[in-house]
Amino acid sequence: MHQQIQGRWPALFRQARRLNFIPRAIVFGRNQLLGTAAALLVVSQPVSAALHNNAQLAEQRQLFEQLSDQVAKGRLSQVRQNLDALDAYPLKPYLEAQVISRQLESLGAEQINRFVEQNMHLPVTEGLQQKWLNTLAARNDWAGYRQAYQLFQPRGNHYKCLMLKADMKQGILATQLEKVAELWVQGESQPKSCDSVFAYWQRRGGLTSPVAEIRFWNAVRERNFSLARYAEKKIDQPDGKRNARLLWQVRSNPERWLKPKTFSPNNHTHRIIVDYAVRRLAQKDMRLAARRWLSLRDHLNFTPEEKAELNHYLGVRLALRFYDDAPELVAKIDPDFQDIEITEWRIRLALSQQNWPEVQALIAKLPEEEKITSRWRYWQAVAEQNISGQTQDQLFAEIAVDRSYYGFLASEQLGQPFNLNYEPANFSASLQQGLLLLPSVRRMYELVQLEEFEYARQEWNLLFPTLDDEQKYALSHLAGSWQWHSQAIAGAALIRKWNDLQLRFPLEYADLYQQFSDKQKIPLNWALSITRQESAFNPLARSGVGAMGLMQLMPKTAKQTAKKIRQSLKKTKELYNPATNIALGTAYLAQMLDRFDGSRIYATAAYNAGPYRVKSWLKKRGHLPLDIWVEVIPYEETRIYVQRVLEYGVVYDMMANRPTRLLDDNERQLLALNLPESGEVVLD
Repeated sequence: MHQQIQGRWPALFRQARRLNFIPRAIVFGRNQLLGTAAALLVVSQPVSAALHNNAQLAEQRQLFEQLSDQVAKGRLSQVRQNLDALDAYPLKPYLEAQVISRQLESLGAEQINRFVEQNMHLPVTEGLQQKWLNTLAARNDWAGYRQAYQLFQPRGNHYKCLMLKADMKQGILATQLEKVAELWVQGESQPKSCDSVFAYWQRRGGLTSPVAEIRFWNAVRERNFSLARYAEKKIDQPDGKRNARLLWQVRSNPERWLKPKTFSPNNHTHRIIVDYAVRRLAQKDMRLAARRWLSLRDHLNFTPEEKAELNHYLGVRLALRFYDDAPELVAKIDPDFQDIEITEWRIRLALSQQNWPEVQALIAKLPEEEKITSRWRYWQAVAEQNISGQTQDQLFAEIAVDRSYYGFLASEQLGQPFNLNYEPANFSASLQQGLLLLPSVRRMYELVQLEEFEYARQEWNLLFPTLDDEQKYALSHLAGSWQWHSQAIAGAALIRKWNDLQLRFPLEYADLYQQFSDKQKIPLNWALSITRQESAFNPLARSGVGAMGLMQLMPKTAKQTAKKIRQSLKKTKELYNPATNIALGTAYLAQMLDRFDGSRIYATAAYNAGPYRVKSWLKKRGHLPLDIWVEVIPYEETRIYVQRVLEYGVVYDMMANRPTRLLDDNERQLLALNLPESGEVVLD
C-alpha cells in the first residue's frame, strides 16, 4: 500500500491541499496525557473554517493554478478572458503580475506603473518592477526609467546605477556626484550597469587618490584582493602607496612582520593590516596568532570595539581547539571577563579537565543573568557536589522546574518526573477571525495551499511586525492550523510563547514514524525529535546546502542508505515523499546508532555534523563524562542540536503518555555525577 501511495504522492499531496483534506494536526497519544499536558489532546476547531470549507475558494484556487500554467505556456489571451472569474480571489494580483511581466513590450507605461503603484505592498511586485526597469533601460527610455524608479525602488546597486545613468542622460548627474562616489568606494565589484556612470564621474575629477585609498581598504576588509589591486593603481600619494605596499608585505609573511616595530600606533590603516594578518596567521597557527595579537593590541590605537572583536575571534577559537595552553592564552586575551562567550568557553575548558574549583570560580565571573540560567546552575551543582561530596538536591530541584535539557538532566539526577510547564493558548477565536479578514492573511493562506512558501514568508514578514503580541500569537496559531509549522514555531519564539507545546511541537505522519522506527528498532521519540529540529515536519523543506524533506537528508546520503537497505530511489525528488524520507531517515539513524555502539547522543551528533567529525571528537575527548562531552562539542550548532533533540524527545513522549526518559541506564552511568538509589555519592 505504501509503495502505491509513494509513486503518486506529489499529486495526491497537492490535491489534498486544494481540497482541504489534510488534517490540522495529528493527536499525539491514543488515550490521555500526563498531568497538565492532558489539555493538549483538545485540538481546537480551526477558526479559519471559512477558508478551509469554502468550495468556491477551492474552485478559484484551481482556476488560478490552471491560468498560471497557461501564462507559462504563453496563452495570454485565454488568461485575460478568465481573469474576471478571479475577482474575489486573494491572489488575483499575483496572476496579473505574471501576465504583465509577459507583456512589458506591448503594454503602456501608464498601465504598468499604475499596477506597480497599487500593488507595491505585494512581494511579487518587486520582481515585476525589476523586469520593467530593465526593459526601460534596454529601450534607452531614461525619462520613463526615472519616473518608474521614483515610484518604487527595488533593491540592488544595479538599479541605483541605472537611475544614476538616467540622471546622466537627463543632464542632472553633475549635481550629485557624491552618490556615484558612495558606490565606487564599496569593497565589492559593482554591476556593469555602473561602468558608464563611473566613467562620467572620473571624467569630472571624482576619482582622486584619497578616494582610491578608501576603496582599497574597503576591499581589504571584504577580502577582495583583486579589487584592492585595481584600486591600488589609482593611488598616487606617497603615504597611500606605502601603506598599500605594507599590506602586501605583511600578507605574504605574517609570521615575520606581525611585530610592534612594523606598525605605527596612529596609522589607522595599520590597524586594518594587523586585524587581517592576525586572522590570516590564525588559519595556520592559532596560538602564535594569539601571542602576536597580545603583543600588538596595546601598541596600536585600536578602538574598544575593534579590540573586542578580535579578542572574541581568537579567544573562542583557541578554547574550542582544546590546546594544552589554551586556558592560559584565553585568560590573557580576556583577563577581565568582558566577553561572555569567551568566559563560557573558559568554563568548558575547565570542564574538559574536570577542574571543579576552576569551574565554580569561572561561573562566578559570568553576568548574573547568565549565571542563573539552567545551564550554568546545573554545572554549578555538579561542581559543588564533586568538591564537597554533598548532594545538591535543592539546587537540582530548582533547575528541574525548567523544561529544558538541563532541567531534564536535573530531574533525572533527582529521580523525579519531568516538568512540561504547558500553557494552553489564551486568545479568542474572534481575534483570528479578524485576522482572516486581512487581505495579506488571505493571500498568505492561499500561497501556503499552493506551496509558494517563499512568497508566503515574504507576506508574513511584511505583516508580522505591524501586529501586537496577541495578534502575532493568533497568527502563529493560524499558521499551525495550515500545517505551516515552521512559521508557527518561529512566530511563537518571537513572542516568547515557549510553553504553548501544541503550537511548538507539531506531529504529522504519525503512522509512518511508528512503522519505520519499529522497523529500524530505534526509539520513536528520537525520529520525531530529529524531524522537529530538522524541518518542523515540512515534507517539502530544502536547506541551503541541499538537504531535503522531513528528515533533511542529503541526496548522496539518501542514495547510499537506500542502497544499503535495498530500497528504490530513482530520483532525488522522491525525498519529498514522506514515506520515502522517513524510511531512509530512520534507516540512517539506525546506521549511526550501530556505528557509535548504541549511543543515541553520539549518533545524534553524527546526524548533524557527520560521523567523521564525531569520531575525531571522541578520539580526543571520548574519555570525558557524557554530559561534559556534550557541553564541550566544539560546534555550537551541533551542541545545541544534540541538547534539543534529547529535550524534544522527552516532550514528545510525555505528550503521548509514553514511558519517558531523557537518558537510558547506560547513558546515565556515564554522567559526571552518578547518584545510586542509596543516595551515596560516587566521586571520581
